[in-house]
Formats: sequence, structure tokens, C-alpha cells
Amino acid sequence: MAKSEAKGGKKSTPVDLVNRSGKAEDCSEHSAESNAHEHNCSHAEPPATMKAREDSLRKLESDLSKREIGLIEREIKVLSLQQEIDRLRPLSGLYRVIKAMATERKLESMLEVITRETASMLRCDRCSVFVLDAHHGELWTQVAQGLDGHRTIRVPLSGTSVVSLCARTGRTINIPDAYSDPRFDPEVDKSTGYRTNNILCVPMHNRNGAVIGVFEVMNKDSGTFSHEDEEWLQALAAVAAGLIEQAQAYSEIEHFVDKTVETLAQTIDKRDPLTAGHSIRVTRYSISIGDAMAISDDEKDVLRYAAMMHDYGKIGVPEAILWKNGRLTPEEYACVQTHARLTYELLSNLPFTNRLAQVPFIASCHHEKLDGTGYYRNLKGHEIPFLARVITVSDVFDALTSVRHYRNRMNIVKVFEIMESGRDNHFDPEVVDSFYGLPCDRVMRVMESERGSQIPEEVDLFKNISWLRLVELCQGSKPKRQEEGLKELFFRIYNANLPPDYQELD
Repeated sequence: MAKSEAKGGKKSTPVDLVNRSGKAEDCSEHSAESNAHEHNCSHAEPPATMKAREDSLRKLESDLSKREIGLIEREIKVLSLQQEIDRLRPLSGLYRVIKAMATERKLESMLEVITRETASMLRCDRCSVFVLDAHHGELWTQVAQGLDGHRTIRVPLSGTSVVSLCARTGRTINIPDAYSDPRFDPEVDKSTGYRTNNILCVPMHNRNGAVIGVFEVMNKDSGTFSHEDEEWLQALAAVAAGLIEQAQAYSEIEHFVDKTVETLAQTIDKRDPLTAGHSIRVTRYSISIGDAMAISDDEKDVLRYAAMMHDYGKIGVPEAILWKNGRLTPEEYACVQTHARLTYELLSNLPFTNRLAQVPFIASCHHEKLDGTGYYRNLKGHEIPFLARVITVSDVFDALTSVRHYRNRMNIVKVFEIMESGRDNHFDPEVVDSFYGLPCDRVMRVMESERGSQIPEEVDLFKNISWLRLVELCQGSKPKRQEEGLKELFFRIYNANLPPDYQELD
């Protein structure tokens, strides 16, 4: 026993044993808790990281909220701006219409502008401007939007149409539902294929209060025409009435001038019965070429007057020379040449406006040649006005394809050879090519007008080929299926009613 105590030291008591056992259990529990805490901590984020994440989420939420608010504000601004644009659209449209009308002199062009801009201004499908023709007791519109193939519509003033009623009463008519209104005639839709939903008609009054026309708009894009639409259209009609009257007056003056110039030209042509109509034909050929070369309206007016008056100086050439049956002597030819200078001198005395100021000069240059060998100024190349180069081609072509004192119409193949030989020395090649590209029926109608009789109906058969293609057929080109027989038909028309002593110019 002593030995045991000596070896183990102090003898353990039961209490000691209990205490030791308790300590051992406590240590075991503490170790388990410590392990569990370490396990949990190995998967959990540090507090600083969690706070940073929460702050980031709060910032993102704040940014999204601000962006959403910004988008809503911008959408509100866009809607407000769109409402403002919609409110001002008629005003902008009215300005465009008035501006366009103020720059247009010709009635047809003005009506085209009005119909296009008015439909845009009022957001409707179709607009027509009817002009009153008091002499014939009818209303006409030169352009009707939405009607394919229709360029002019005429309705009697005494008729039952809404337009006629508006013109007679001088009052605005707003029909929200066309087919439920007894004033609307559905037969119009049946004849045109158009479906009318609603109509707004506003009369145009002149300074004296008389009705001179009617604005008609149809089929509002959304809903029906409002009272505000009526007011805008009435404002436009008030402005348009004065400008349309001015355009009508301008058209009457222009028509008077055209007829005066045409009469002056005919007085020269009729000095010699065999050249009667030459100036008119040259004018028609020239305008056709000008159209093909897309000249402006102002240039077309200059071209028309210059072509019509290009031979006016022949009033100073003795009839004995003009009527001579045969070739001219050098002295006689020199006398004829003076007509170009006389044309310029005589036309320069006429009070042409600034827009037409070049008419005398251009008319007097139709015998100039690109190589400088023409008369009377011996101009070269682009020294010759472009419009004069157009008249030159028309003048020579008509001279070769018309009857003269000493010969009849030249064979059309020979005419082509002469025109080709004059390229780059006599004629402007671009003008020649434009002439060749003209529809054959258009050339033939002018050509056949020389005879002073009705144009043969067969001319319509040539509308699908160019003048150059006709020449190729006459030269022996193999005809296509739709071209079969055209060569023979052309020669029959071209050589019809020629005198027995017909003799071509060689």
C-alpha cells in the first residue's frame, strides 16, 4: 500500500475522482462546442463583407429607382412634346402650304402643293381643291389624291354632291359618317372604288365674298374632323383663295401671250403656204426634247417662246426668195441668212420679263453650229445656248421631213443619216440622242400635223417604240413580235397623199 502511494503520489479520494471526472466531461463539452463554432465560422462571411454587400444592394436599388424615375420623366416629356407637336402640326402645315403657294405661279402646280400639304396638315387620307368655273357652271379639280388614273374631276355646280352643296351655300359642311348622311352620294365611291368614311368641305371666298372654289378633305386618320380642323381649313382656304385668283390671272395672261406669240409666228409661216405650221411643229419637237432632258419649267417657257419665234426675222426677207421653186443662189442664201440677225433685233424690242430675257438671243442662235461655221455670230460649242441647240435639232428635222417648194419629204433613213453626220459639228449629240429616244407616236403626231388633217388612228400603234427603233426597222432591222408590220405602216402614213411628181431630196 505504501509502495502504491509512493509511486502514485497523493492517494486519490472519491471526491477527487469525481472532480477529475467532471473536469474531463467539461473539457469534452468545450471541445465539441469549439469544433462546432469553427465549422460554422468557416462558411459564414465576415461582418465587414456582409455590410459591403448590403450597401451595394441599397445603392443598386437606389440607382434603379432613379433610372426608373428618369425614364418616366422622359416619357412624360416625350408625350408632352408629342402633344405640343400635334397641336402645332396644323400651324406648321399651314406655313408650308402658304410658302409653297407663294412661290408657285402656275395653277396646276399650286393645286398639287395644296392637296399634298393639306392632307399632311390635317392627317387625312385625301384632299381635293375644286375650282369654280362660273362660265361652264361646274367645279373642277386638277388633282384628286387617292384616285388612280384620275387627273381631273368635274362636278356640276347645280349637282347633288357635297362639294356642289358647299359651293352653292358658301357654308362649311362636316360629315362624320358619310353613309349615314343623306347629302352624300355613294355612287361616287362605286365609280371610283374609294371608300368614304367622313368628309369636311370648306368654301373659298374672294375679296367680294363670292365663292370661287371648295376645299374637300376625306377620311381623318383617327376619328372624325373636329371643330379645330374646320378652323384650320377655313384659315387655309382664306389664304388660298387670293393666291388661286392670282394664279388664274397669271394663267390668263400667259395664255394671251402664248396666243399672241403663236399668231405672230403664224403670220410669218403663212407668207409661204408650204411652210405654214413650221414654227409650231419646231416648238412641239423642242418641248418634247426638253421634257426628255428634264429642263425646268422656266427653261421650258423660254424654249417655247424662242422656238415659236425663231424665224420671225424672215419678215424682212423678200417673198420672191422665200417662194423660189428651186435652190437659192449664193446671194439669195445670204439674204435668207439675215433673218437670224433680224429675229434678234425685232424680238429685243419686246418687253420680255427677266425670266424670259434670253428669248431673243436664243431664238437668233438656231442656225449656229458646234464647229463655229453657223450664222450669224459664228458661235462655237457651249457658246451656243443649250436651248438654242435644242431648237437647231428640231428645226432641221422638221425641214427635212416637211414638204418644200423644190421637193417633198425626205426618206426617213436619209434624214437619220444627215442627223448622224451632223453630230459634234452641227448638232449637240446629247440633244440628238434625246430626240432619238422620244416615243415614236409623239414624233409622228407632230410630223403628221403638217398635213392639216386628222392624225391617223394607226399612230397609236407606234407608242411602244422609240423614234430610233423605227429608223432601225426602216433600215432593215428584224422586227420583234409586237413590231411586225410597223415599217410598212409607217411608210404608208409618211408617204400618203404625196403628189404624182414626188421627188426626194438627194
